[in-house]
Amino acid sequence: MVDELELLKKDWQKQEDTLPKYTKEDLYPMLLKKSSSIVKWILIISIIEFAFWIALSIILEQTNKYSEFKINDDLQIYNIGLNVINYIALIYFISRFYLNYKLIKTNDSARGLMRNILKVRKTVKQYILFNVIFLIVGTIVMLGVKFKSDPQSISEINPFVFFIAFIIILGLFIGLLLILYRLVYGRLTKRLKSNYEELKKLEI
Repeated sequence: MVDELELLKKDWQKQEDTLPKYTKEDLYPMLLKKSSSIVKWILIISIIEFAFWIALSIILEQTNKYSEFKINDDLQIYNIGLNVINYIALIYFISRFYLNYKLIKTNDSARGLMRNILKVRKTVKQYILFNVIFLIVGTIVMLGVKFKSDPQSISEINPFVFFIAFIIILGLFIGLLLILYRLVYGRLTKRLKSNYEELKKLEI
């Protein structure tokens, strides 16, 4: 039994010796390339998301034109206002993602790459936080305008039941949004964190 164990140890050591040995100079370009690719995908996905919201807005606008249930003028004004704010914010974050991508791509030091990775992760967190807050505030504003322009609709609704239903539905939408962001952006930022940990080892 002891002889078999020794043979296994020797065999393992031989395999370890045959594995390629990477120096700090070899690993840094690999991590730089991986990080740059991840940030590029974050940028691409944010652009796709921007295009999706514009397309959805156009579809809803066209649907409203031919619908029997027209959106009143007050609601339409607030809807346009919220869309403008959303588009401006999306353009801002896309610009941030692009600048982060350029910074990482042209980076020339492990410490600088670590700093830029942290910036990217922070930007992604801010982006997700903005979308969640915007969803909550936008929904509340639109409901407030709706009830203000149509007071009769409030009298026909049980306030307590409506409040509970509103919280549940909004919570479901937020939960779904966070799940989607976790699946998409969460995976990418997790890979960036892994690269960051590898870079920390190189700096030690």
